[in-house]
Amino acid sequence: MANTQSGLSGRVKKKIEPQDEDLCFNGSNVERFLEYYELAAELDGASEYDMAQQLCLFIKGDNIKDIFETLNDFKPPDWTKLKASMIEYWGQVDTAEFTARDLDNLVLKWKTKGGVTSTVDYHEFRGVWKPIQSYLILKKHIDSKKEIRKAYYQSLSPNVQDNIQKHIVLNKTMVTTLDNRFKLPTFAIPFKAANETMKKMGESKQPKENTSVPY
Repeated sequence: MANTQSGLSGRVKKKIEPQDEDLCFNGSNVERFLEYYELAAELDGASEYDMAQQLCLFIKGDNIKDIFETLNDFKPPDWTKLKASMIEYWGQVDTAEFTARDLDNLVLKWKTKGGVTSTVDYHEFRGVWKPIQSYLILKKHIDSKKEIRKAYYQSLSPNVQDNIQKHIVLNKTMVTTLDNRFKLPTFAIPFKAANETMKKMGESKQPKENTSVPY
């Protein structure tokens, strides 16, 4: 049975004591957590004021607590507003269409296969990469394409990488470090080089037209 104590305003507080002692919020599945938390509060006869006031005790992780404190600034504690703020913030995390891990997994997949080698590979790779890249930049998971240019380059096969490097050197867009090591330029340059390299590879594999004069 829940413990009770008198508040400063004469309000009788109910301590929320879930049957599941491990109930806590760690930044994921926010709506499921709130559902269990509300059920525990209802079973203990706690008010919405109690729920808002005691929720901080069920937050796990310093980073999550810091974010929670910025959301939980209602005076007096307001459960309805606090709940809405949590869902608005963490609900977006739960329903994220893509994360940086999706990009890492895509790169790993192609590196395991030896890298993007053909135009068919490239179209398949680009078809998956493009929406992930757009989403991560739009949702501020990453600040710019600059952060992911190396991952893009590493997804290509060594042979394609060499061809891109030659293309960049030929067009004098290569960036070198102070100790004369190769460094990728801005994302747009290797991206354009990759497109042109793949285009040439595709054209080289097309059957040449027979221009000989028949007897």
